[in-house]
Amino acid sequence: MDFASDLALMYDEFGVDVLHTPAIGAPTAGRAIFDQPGTALIGGEILATEFGLRFAASTFPAVRRGDRVTVAGANYTARENPQPTLDGLEFTVPLARV
Repeated sequence: MDFASDLALMYDEFGVDVLHTPAIGAPTAGRAIFDQPGTALIGGEILATEFGLRFAASTFPAVRRGDRVTVAGANYTARENPQPTLDGLEFTVPLARV
């Protein structure tokens, strides 16, 4: 099973267009899953979310804390360095709205 191909299909279907602008270097465009603030009640537990981005490691391999990310015309800043998922094929990064 080719997990990288499966990820590409998932991001094509459920992702949004994102522009990553590093502190140094050229901007790159790709697709990612964008999380927005909200709360959900699941099984008696309240889950809160903040702005965040989940993306394939191959799409944005050089995201670092302080980099700018643009989603639907709105600018965000990476609050921390991205954290890999268990398999290392994806990263998640918390964002702050600029």
